Amino acid sequence: MKCAHIEEMLSSYIEDELPAEKRQTVEAHLDACPDCRSLLSCLEATTDSLSRFPQAQISEDLLQRLHAIPARRKRVRFLPGFLLRPSLQPILAAATVLMTLVSFYTFNPNKDAIDKSINRQLHLGYRKAGKIYSRAEAFALSLGEHKDNILESIKSTKLFGRSEE
Repeated sequence: MKCAHIEEMLSSYIEDELPAEKRQTVEAHLDACPDCRSLLSCLEATTDSLSRFPQAQISEDLLQRLHAIPARRKRVRFLPGFLLRPSLQPILAAATVLMTLVSFYTFNPNKDAIDKSINRQLHLGYRKAGKIYSRAEAFALSLGEHKDNILESIKSTKLFGRSEE
């Protein structure tokens, strides 16, 4: 067995937490490998030295400050407060929908077909707008002859019970 695998199990071996089968494997390896025996003796000496350290006494003030840490962390916000206002929810929803549509368009394998469809719809819209504009011009020109009559009749109309002049 490789030393790296045995080294991983040495802590459990010292603390007597290994099953009997693995314990026998580690002992067999330790009998044959002087490097792992040396590492084991260093680990045992370290464990023995650490066990003789006195227990630290924690002051009441330190305990209170340690218990207050989670309460202080709860107040920390990752989002600025203005993003949670109800007045911004429709804007954030619209931005989410827009970003979703942009991502569907960007990563769609049929992007060329979408481009052609959008281009066709834009041209149809421009054509309709041009027709409406030309009709409006024709209507304005036909009203030009009767402009004076229309203004006279509007002035003579009684709005709200009185005549407007």
